[in-house]
Amino acid sequence: MNAPVALLKALYAPAPVPTVPNLHELADSLQRQLIALSDDPSPQQCEAVAGNLDGARRAVLRIREQLMARGGSHG
Repeated sequence: MNAPVALLKALYAPAPVPTVPNLHELADSLQRQLIALSDDPSPQQCEAVAGNLDGARRAVLRIREQLMARGGSHG
């Protein structure tokens, strides 16, 4: 396939369906981590949980970006 055809196909191809991680598993994992932190807090555990919460935040924002790129808005 030549370059102009490939470029046009990429421009007019339907937007990919966003890849949504299993948010239920993510929620369960974060809940377990927060409960463990509550039961036995430590500075190291605080750092680990904070990092995982930030990772979850970034994952949700990636989903948002994918939805917006394909024109999806529900409010």
